[in-house]
Amino acid sequence: MQFDYEIPVEEYAAGQVLYYKACAKGRLVKRALSWVLLGLFFVFIAASRWVVDWAPILLLLTGGLFIYWGIVSLFPRRHYRRHYPESGLAGTSYHAELDEHGFSVKGDGCSWRVLWTDALLKGEDKRVLMLSGKGTIFVFGKKYLTDDQQKEIRRLAVMS
Repeated sequence: MQFDYEIPVEEYAAGQVLYYKACAKGRLVKRALSWVLLGLFFVFIAASRWVVDWAPILLLLTGGLFIYWGIVSLFPRRHYRRHYPESGLAGTSYHAELDEHGFSVKGDGCSWRVLWTDALLKGEDKRVLMLSGKGTIFVFGKKYLTDDQQKEIRRLAVMS
């Protein structure tokens, strides 16, 4: 199977979020809750010993920052959309070939060949199919694929 595709900003963000969730393996909420609780602890200490001095103010600001990090870590899509221009993917076309052994992707001045056994993380949402292998995240937009091609990719990716 062969197809050509691009990775626009929303598909890039969707693929990165799928990778983020696959790597975290259910620890996202625990990590976020830990940051929020630590932040609340710092805020509580600063508020209970409040005097106009630098130590309580810094403790209060640090606690607020920890709470912010905890909440933002639950919604990473905005972060990935913001960093899309730095990725170098805007306006770049890719050609993918998939077979029983693996897949290859060729872009402007780069190419990858990944065996299905080396594709460690896999994910899917309503916009993209995400595969990770050889230290790279591969995001295939569903709008570039027919339903039969999507089924074939799912079948091949599960074979490993």
